[in-house]
Amino acid sequence: MSKERIFEFLEITGGVILLTLGFYFFLLPQDLIVGGVMGIAIITQGFIRVSTFIMLANVILLLTGLIFLGKQFFIKTAYATLVYPVIIFILEKTIEPDYFMKHMTESPYLVASVFGALSLGVGLGMVIRNNATTGGVDVIQNIMHKYLKIPFAWALYITDGIIIIIALLINFQAGLYAFGTMLLTGFIIDRMHIEGKSGYTAFILTNHVEKMQAEIYRRLDRGITKIKAIGGYQNVEKEMIVCTIDRFQLYTFKHLIQEIDPKAFTFVTRTKEALGYGFSRGSESWKTETED
Repeated sequence: MSKERIFEFLEITGGVILLTLGFYFFLLPQDLIVGGVMGIAIITQGFIRVSTFIMLANVILLLTGLIFLGKQFFIKTAYATLVYPVIIFILEKTIEPDYFMKHMTESPYLVASVFGALSLGVGLGMVIRNNATTGGVDVIQNIMHKYLKIPFAWALYITDGIIIIIALLINFQAGLYAFGTMLLTGFIIDRMHIEGKSGYTAFILTNHVEKMQAEIYRRLDRGITKIKAIGGYQNVEKEMIVCTIDRFQLYTFKHLIQEIDPKAFTFVTRTKEALGYGFSRGSESWKTETED
């Protein structure tokens, strides 16, 4: 197994653990029905154990995911689908869900909704950006995103919104907090899914193209594209360097330009999503993908 694949499964595992802890210790004790299989599990917990219901529902929806989302998606989903209810089952046997919330004497709904949303949003974001899911209604949301081109957040709002309407009828106050939790969770998921691949694209006009190119390769391990550009004032043809970097490299990148050519004309734009070497794992090297 490659390092990229190992990293993917480690991130998926971390995401599943995080969202499970958020659900078990914050949402479940306050009966915050945020939607999905978790929400239905809370509604039916008087009749069937939460972990058992989630496992049964996930297996059914897992087979649906195999049909519509492919074998690779199925493999990652199967892994997360097994880990998720197993963790809940272990927690059910070892510690009470209200272990933390029973100490909250003021605004327990607010505390549960905020921290539950943070845990679910970050956890699901980590899972989704690796093209996997925790199973359950997440499979339906991914199908909606793939075939109907609906953003993840809106797919979550639609599917979970139906369940939250039921929650409002059961407990209006808890339903309102659950609605807020759903909105915050969806926002965090979108940020995790998109911002994790975002970066900055720099356009550089310099008289030291070769040196700039070599240093970008050496110090930042980024590819470049060279474009023929003609200055409007002097009508002189030059080469313009185009390079996309991640947000953590921006500071070093600006110093690199200042060091090599302080007179270089540079403008930097925010790139909402960047794919390829250095941005999506498993991509080929810039030597074969980004050089002309």
